[in-house]
Amino acid sequence: MAKPVRLTTLAYAGVEAGDNYSQRARDEMARLLELAAQGKPDIVALTEFCNVLGIGFGPNAEKIADWAEPIPGPTTDRMAELADKHNMHVVVPIPEVDGDTLYNTAAFIDRNGQIVGKYHKYQPTVGEMEWGIMPGTDAPAFDLDIGKVGAAICFDMKFVEVGQRLAANGARLVVFASMFVAGQRLLHWARDFGFYILSSCGARSYIVDMAGTRFLAETGQQIEEVRSGVVPPIASAVVNMDREFFHLDYNQPRLKACIEKYGMGVEWEICRPEAHFTLASNMDDVSIEDIIAEFGMEPWRDYLARARRVRQETLEGNPPKPQG
Repeated sequence: MAKPVRLTTLAYAGVEAGDNYSQRARDEMARLLELAAQGKPDIVALTEFCNVLGIGFGPNAEKIADWAEPIPGPTTDRMAELADKHNMHVVVPIPEVDGDTLYNTAAFIDRNGQIVGKYHKYQPTVGEMEWGIMPGTDAPAFDLDIGKVGAAICFDMKFVEVGQRLAANGARLVVFASMFVAGQRLLHWARDFGFYILSSCGARSYIVDMAGTRFLAETGQQIEEVRSGVVPPIASAVVNMDREFFHLDYNQPRLKACIEKYGMGVEWEICRPEAHFTLASNMDDVSIEDIIAEFGMEPWRDYLARARRVRQETLEGNPPKPQG
């Protein structure tokens, strides 16, 4: 069933270091969230280490352990109040302390202001691990009322296994919180793994279409009108989360049959020469899952998983029998 969802990114760039830094940082993030809330977003993303941007870390500077917070804690509590007030999900990436362990974490806060998931950065940089940050062990996708949503953080973008785990866990949207822009890599991830991307980076933030062909919206300090204060560092786009990503192999006759039955009740985008397509339901009473089941369509992630499984079986002396 058609599921229009408004995605919003804040290209939050931090506040100047100095007295009362933490309070000033939370106040500025809250101000931007209040502004973003006027557009009635379903989910809003903040930048990596949003509670410490502008603080210098290193051997001769501040220690990350002195700035890390528990979750829930002061920053997530403040953002949770706004999530509840404005009926929106908020993703808050901060350095987290959990007992004696440090993580680079993205906290997922639901519309009621409750923390419903935490993603621990799967692949911290060597420098982060020297600071004591522990790597995560998976890239989960959390069941929100808008669909399954996961996260990746900064350096994760360089590691294909992170995207693979997000896809395997069923993410249809990935929040990418980062210190670096990532640029074309965001498009590559979308079309390699089959999910929308909501990126948040102070320099440049993007909303990426599931097909990986275009940016739907962008903002950030690299844009003159943002940097000069003409427009706020906020971008938003509405996407249909009742959409899935497919390889063209085996699915073409099924896609034809689907369109013959439902016509413009479905929406498709075919990408050549990349050989994939996306398909969405625009109907009130038929979901993309219903369509997949009705026509025996095989989503991208399932097709790749089957191909890997058959490869292994073939190596073990059990090749597949010819079909038909």
